[in-house]
Amino acid sequence: MTKRKEAETGTLEPIPLDPKKMTRSPAKSGQKEVYESSDNGDKSLPGKKRRHVLSLDMEAETLIRLPGKSLMKFLCVSKTWYSLIRSQSFVSSYYAAKPSRFVAAFTNSASGTPKRLFIMSGEEEETSLSSSLVANLDKTIPNVTLNHGFSKFYSSVHGFMACNDGLNFIMCNPTTGQVITFGCRATGTCLGYDPVHDQFKALTLLTSRYAHMHNPSLMCTHEVIRLGRGGRVVSRTQVTSPPYTPMSVGLSIDGFIYYAAYVPNQTEATPPVFVCFDVRNERILSFITAPQEFLLSKGYASLIEYKGKPAVVVPIFQGFGSSFGRFNFWILEDVTKHEWSKQTFQLPLSLPFSLGMGHRMISQGTNKAGEIIFSPTTLSGRAQPFYVFYFNPVTKSTRRVRIHGVADTEEFWTLYGLTGICAASFLPRHNDSIAFL
Repeated sequence: MTKRKEAETGTLEPIPLDPKKMTRSPAKSGQKEVYESSDNGDKSLPGKKRRHVLSLDMEAETLIRLPGKSLMKFLCVSKTWYSLIRSQSFVSSYYAAKPSRFVAAFTNSASGTPKRLFIMSGEEEETSLSSSLVANLDKTIPNVTLNHGFSKFYSSVHGFMACNDGLNFIMCNPTTGQVITFGCRATGTCLGYDPVHDQFKALTLLTSRYAHMHNPSLMCTHEVIRLGRGGRVVSRTQVTSPPYTPMSVGLSIDGFIYYAAYVPNQTEATPPVFVCFDVRNERILSFITAPQEFLLSKGYASLIEYKGKPAVVVPIFQGFGSSFGRFNFWILEDVTKHEWSKQTFQLPLSLPFSLGMGHRMISQGTNKAGEIIFSPTTLSGRAQPFYVFYFNPVTKSTRRVRIHGVADTEEFWTLYGLTGICAASFLPRHNDSIAFL
């Protein structure tokens, strides 16, 4: 499995390449040529002509330092560069070397036209004291609008963003611009990645909760969709598991998909579970016993990754639930022993959390410094600033960070015809990739 490394200046490792598989074009007029002096010492006579050309390893080490969007343009420079940039070794080395980025995504309101999904991204802050970041528009996808009210509808898996739009599942690589859309037999599809075989798979639960109301012992049927080159669906297979009803969207970590669920027709005292799906072997690996609080707070808890482990943020509401000033933080410490740790944190300021259709702040992950990040599920309003909040669990401090460029000008709203309440999402750590499916 490829491990991502923190970017360090001047410490990139050489990329092993097979020169026999690479072809270099003949000398071109733009290449630098050097003439050696002739043996008789007459500088007026030309000597031996010699071309100075960078080796493939040197070219790779130079190119890997460049932004992904620049590399996409360089695919047209020559056949040699095209072969180098698209080679599996270069793609893997780029993925491992590049630091993660944040991604902000939003759509026009459900009743607005035109329907469009906006994907923006930017560099993570270099220090934990930043009060603003800048997002640039990477991609717009037409005919996609997500209803307000979904607590989390985007995911980031091995360089690709994914979301559900009804029975359609959409994948997009913001760096390459590749967009893949395919149909599913039910809603709630989630994306996983098999690092051993370098393959993406989508998991859909076909058995509805209404079926379990009439037959609680009914086995759950899932569809596993394998994706091949070009994002083509190469197979659809079915797997079964004991009955359960999902309570959250899926979270992909190191070849497994996790999501919260509960077993139907059980008493409230029965603990909920975490379903663990093995992407490589295409089977439900286990039901992990989870704290009872997950069942009581279903729909409001946020499932995130924390230092490589599944974790859950559960807000503790104030008053009638319009805001929260504390939250419980659960971490799955041991998957096999079903052991969880719990901490309760007090926020220096309360964050809004409407139980209805109003403004809501949720957590969708952490940054590389381990800060828990809370972001809004909608844009704040027409041409209003977009803010996210970073909570440091060590210092217990919170800072507000403005993300410049996220539909915060009147010109942007007018240009793209935005109206009403626009659903939004903020992914703190999106792994940059130049891979194509």
